[in-house]
Amino acid sequence: MSALDIEQIDGVPIAHVNEDIDVANATAIQQRLADALGPDALSLVVDLSATRYVDSAGVDMLLRLSDLLDHRRAKLILVIPETSQLKRLATIVGLPAAIAIQPSLTDAVQEVARAQAETTASHPDSAHEQPTGEQGRH
Repeated sequence: MSALDIEQIDGVPIAHVNEDIDVANATAIQQRLADALGPDALSLVVDLSATRYVDSAGVDMLLRLSDLLDHRRAKLILVIPETSQLKRLATIVGLPAAIAIQPSLTDAVQEVARAQAETTASHPDSAHEQPTGEQGRH
C-alpha cells in the first residue's frame, strides 16, 4: 500500500490517503489528487479513514483542492469516519461548511450517485441532444 492509492468505483475516482498530511507532503498529495480527476469526472472522493493527522498545511491543501474542483464544476467529498481523530479537527476548523464530509466510503459513493441523478433529472435531454439544423425539415 502506497501513501496514496487511487481507484475508480462506478466511474468515480476514489483516493485513499494512507498517511498523515502535513507541510512535508501536502503539495505532492494535492497534485496527485488533482491529477486523479479525469476531464469528465463530476466528483472526487478522498478517503481519509487511514489518515491520523492533518496539520494546517493539510487543511489548506484540502480547501484549495475543493476550490480547484469547484472551478472545474466538480465536487470534493471527504470520508472521515465518526471514530476518527480527524472528525474533531474537521469540526473545529469548519471543514464541513466548506467541503462535503461523509462517515464512510459507501456514504460518499451514494452522495455522488444522488448528485449525478439530480444532474441527470434536471437536464434529462442533455445526454441525448441532437444538433439543431435542417434535419427533419421538409
